[in-house]
Order: sequence, then structure tokens, then C-alpha cells
Amino acid sequence: MSTTLTPRPSSFARAGVQERALVIGATGAIGSALVQELLASGAAVRVMCRRPEQVRAFTERGVDAVQASFENGEALREALQDCPQLFLNTPVGPEQYEQNRLAIDAAVEVGVRHVVKVSASDANPHSAIPWARDHALADQYLERSGLAWTVLKASAFISNLLTEAAAIRRGWLPQTSGNGATAWVDTSDVAAVAARVLTDADVQGQTGENGRAYLLTGDRPLSYPEIAGILTATLGHRVRYVHLPAPAFYAGLRASGVPAWQARGLVHQFVDVVRRGQDGGRLCSSDIPDLLGRPAITVADFALKNRSELGRA
Repeated sequence: MSTTLTPRPSSFARAGVQERALVIGATGAIGSALVQELLASGAAVRVMCRRPEQVRAFTERGVDAVQASFENGEALREALQDCPQLFLNTPVGPEQYEQNRLAIDAAVEVGVRHVVKVSASDANPHSAIPWARDHALADQYLERSGLAWTVLKASAFISNLLTEAAAIRRGWLPQTSGNGATAWVDTSDVAAVAARVLTDADVQGQTGENGRAYLLTGDRPLSYPEIAGILTATLGHRVRYVHLPAPAFYAGLRASGVPAWQARGLVHQFVDVVRRGQDGGRLCSSDIPDLLGRPAITVADFALKNRSELGRA
């Protein structure tokens, strides 16, 4: 169960927290939205980028940006200097656990106080889904680090629907999850929660000695057939769910260029977690409205915002 906090829906009126945060993952959907939130609230922020052109783009916007990588320990530690807080969101990939470990080790070495890490609602150290397993192992590593920590366990991202935009425009929504349901979350809600956690002393005070995890979901589990109905009502053209057997779904992913390891993970995610409800696939939480003082963004909200991409011309 979540603990209800005093909502601050329009701004992050911080209770004396002025600590600079380093944002790792600033070019991704969550990280870029988080940077906007922090800048709008007047918080001090630095971003870490891999490529010089990314550094230039942030610098031209007046954002403190440094070039570093997980593999370059010296540059990583330098990026963390004078940043008592770290926002950590690593990309999905075979090196995800190792990248998290290197960032956490660097944070310990330079004296970072608090780490806010993006994780997954289905994180499980024994999962057949590589990113769910890596998130769980990295969460455990962070918990043992001695740092103050907050873990944001995000459910399935609504933005994944954009990968099916071409099919949705043609009126169908292919998947292998059947009538299984999960509580979808918008990446901008994850960013807004991260901003509040990084800038609000009241929230940070609730982490306690053992840290704090938030489960970030929509207001109710939705199946793909239900999502197809929402898209139909929102976009103004019929969208039908098309069930694909798992082997056909895998073959379609591979044909579209998805690497084999990732395609296998996606099959497990949509069959085991969504269709069968394993690893908390159907869990819902009120953490987003409790923290933000407003409802979580819905699939219908997302579809309206992205109607130009999802709707027919």
C-alpha cells in the first residue's frame, strides 16, 4: 500500500532541497522529460551524455552537460562531482546490469547521497526477461550500496504503442498477450515522479534507512483488446486486436530487425507477465496520484496527444 502525501500538482515547491542532480539517461523519453521538469522547478541539474553532439545540444539550451560513459570510470566520477543526487536510467541492452553497477560504484566513491533509479514493475532476479532480471539484480546492488535510494518500478510504457503506429493506422493491433492485462504507465508520469522525489525533502524523508520503492502504474489493468477499444473510441476509426501465437509474434519481431535476445524477452514479457499475470503483471498502485496530486495519464490521454501519428490521415 502506498502512503498518501500532500499533493503539489502545479510545481515542486521544495522544502529546502537545492542539491544538484546528475541525470543519466537524459536523452531518453523519461530523462528528457525529467530534465524539463527540473529546469522548470528551478532545480540544479547536470546531464551525462555519451556523444559530443549531445553535450552541445544541451549546452546550447543552457543545461550543464558533460561527456562520459559507464566504461570510463574517471569521466563518470568527474560527472558525479558536486552532485549529491543521481538519477539513473540505463538503456535496455546486454550490459544493463553492469552499467548500473558501475554507476552505483562511482556514486559511492564520490560521496553521492541519494540515487533515484528507474526499474521495472516485473523485476525478478530469476526472470527469463533480460531487462527484468537485470533491473532486479541492479536494485539489489543499489540496496546493498549504503546509499540512500529510491526505486521507481515502472509498469509497461504506453509509448510502446507507437511501435505499432503503422498497424494501428490500418485498423489492427497485433499482440500475443490475449486477454491478459497490465496497468500501463506514461513515461512523462515516471519523469514527474522522479522530479518530485529529487526535489522534495518531505518525500525524501519517507525513504528511511532502508530506502523506498514506488510502483508506477495506470489506474487499472488493461488488456490489448481493451486498448483496441479505447483507440477505436479515441481515434475515430476502428482498431481490432489481432492475436498472434507466440512463435508468429517472435518471427514478426525478428523480421522487423529486433535482436534475437530482445525478441525472446518480449515474448516472455507479453506471454508470462501480461497474459499469465506473473511477476505482478496485473498490480496497480496509487503512487502516481498520491505523489503528483492528479490522476495518472491514461491510454486515452496518450492516444489523443498522439492522434496525428496513430490516427488515419
